[in-house]
Amino acid sequence: MATNVSEPVARMYALALLEIGRERGIVGKVHEGLMLLADAWKDSSFKDFFTSPRLNKDDKAKALTLALQGKVAPEFLNFVLLLIKKRREAIFDNIVGAFEKYRDEAENRVHAYVQAGSPFNEAEKEALKQSLRQASGGKDVVLHYEDQPELLGGARVRLGDLVVDTTLKRRLSVLARKLA
Repeated sequence: MATNVSEPVARMYALALLEIGRERGIVGKVHEGLMLLADAWKDSSFKDFFTSPRLNKDDKAKALTLALQGKVAPEFLNFVLLLIKKRREAIFDNIVGAFEKYRDEAENRVHAYVQAGSPFNEAEKEALKQSLRQASGGKDVVLHYEDQPELLGGARVRLGDLVVDTTLKRRLSVLARKLA
């Protein structure tokens, strides 16, 4: 799902949805609804249906009401129906990205992406998480971990705009440039 969270209209809708969730104490349920629809969005036929300007708004609204009613919070269903009414379906993926960004900010959470050349055990992952928590000013860290043996050893860690690359592959590349 390609997202552009800087899209102003998507940010506006995402903030409004987050605010409704906060006011009603249902941020988690709203997020579940977003994820349910985001999963469906991955299916090209659903995405084509949802974003088609040729289809009647009322028909889309009826179909999605039937599909989502009882499975998502009523506030989320109303939000989806508003997107359809305002013909904003095409920016849904941007809304999802912006919502998650704003929710993370509100809940003092950051995401760290780790690519490891050799597997980390749980103690190493927890130690890294603690270090990243300190580096992020005490924010809760969600670790996205991926083994990548082609890195040969070490790790590459991205936390926001900060990237630390201690992989053996990078070190060998630097050495090769110096020797050339």
